[in-house]
Amino acid sequence: MSRYPRHTGSGSSQIGDPDHPPAQSAVIGARGATGVGLASLIAAGSGYLVLLIAARTLDPARNAEFLTFWGLLFFVFGILGGLQNETTRAVHVARTTNESESVAHRPASTANGVRALPAGLAIGAVLALVFVASGAWWGQRVLGAHPGPLILVVAVATLAFSGHSALAGALAGSGRWSTYARLVGAESTMRLALVVGMASLGARVFGLSAASATAAGTWLVIMVLSADARSAAVTRTGDTARPFLSRTAQAMLATAASAAIVVGFPVLLRVSTAPDLFERAAPLLLAVQMTRAPLMIPLTTYQGVAITYFLTHKDRGAAPLLRLGAIVLTVGAIGAALAALLGPWLMVTIFGPSYVVARATLGALTLAAAFLGILTLTGAAVLATGRHASYAAGWVTATVITVGLLLVPAPIEARTVLALSAGPAIGVLVHLVAIHRHKAPPG
Repeated sequence: MSRYPRHTGSGSSQIGDPDHPPAQSAVIGARGATGVGLASLIAAGSGYLVLLIAARTLDPARNAEFLTFWGLLFFVFGILGGLQNETTRAVHVARTTNESESVAHRPASTANGVRALPAGLAIGAVLALVFVASGAWWGQRVLGAHPGPLILVVAVATLAFSGHSALAGALAGSGRWSTYARLVGAESTMRLALVVGMASLGARVFGLSAASATAAGTWLVIMVLSADARSAAVTRTGDTARPFLSRTAQAMLATAASAAIVVGFPVLLRVSTAPDLFERAAPLLLAVQMTRAPLMIPLTTYQGVAITYFLTHKDRGAAPLLRLGAIVLTVGAIGAALAALLGPWLMVTIFGPSYVVARATLGALTLAAAFLGILTLTGAAVLATGRHASYAAGWVTATVITVGLLLVPAPIEARTVLALSAGPAIGVLVHLVAIHRHKAPPG
């Protein structure tokens, strides 16, 4: 049963109103949660296998290059996570309003709200153009001596993934969790299939990179196959163009900061490390990926769920956040112990004898991933309250601290652990202050 309030008067009928069909409950049920959970497992497994294929196909120096591209690609996708998060929030608000108001009395901002997919593609096109235009400034430092082809690959993928993000946000905001799960699972599965195909043909860094990026267009297949997806794509948000773009820009600023830590860390490490040292950094980069993926991929996949959960449980205060945070810390502590115990053996067994990482480093990186998970949760809680500036402030603070600590004169392993622990921890504090101020009574 939907938990949205329903207007029972005769004026509440929405028949014949195609822009605002009756909403499904955005509160996720057991079946939806299972589907999203399965999709997150598929995404995690697919990502692991892509990294395994790259490690087994490329030598460590070339694999460091691929991991940098991988980090850049998902950094851009992470920026578009702000589009997905704001679309989730805006569609949820619009659907709630549509359920509680008659068509005649619906607020103008809801009736004239932008449609999810066209707005998302427009934002993606602008971001892709900025990416290409700025490539001459950063391309060689990040992608090597001849970055042009890879810059174009990421630009096209940026436009394609903006459609994915807008569609995923609309599906989450309107409670279409089964289709949302299929979208997430299909995109990651397509990436794995394309990488396997290219690797079997003997592709090197560019081929594997292009295959990874091409999967961003998988949502087009979902649109063809699913009427539910097509309906969600043209759903109107609760905002007209200007406020939607403003809030999305703030959310994307925050997710740019979060993506820099969560998925773009290889790029940060490359630009803060001497080239000869970075060539030997593939084991450490893989260790970062492997220790955080079991926690961060599910949390990232469930972020739309978390936003709608916090939106629909505002009356419970900070209790849901505290409970989820305790779970993440517990999982992180257990994972750290297991990583220290089994991690070195797993790294060598899975990736080969060149991928040796110390026990202490693997355990500390796993615990750092828990801090990052907490920051993701507090960010979702702040965003659910509509405090976009505070949401961005937490992530930007975490990123600035992380980058600063990467520049300290210390061994690469030590500054990696320090940066990935302290940066997110301080970002959490910024979010908690914002949550406390939001809950505090006026005066």
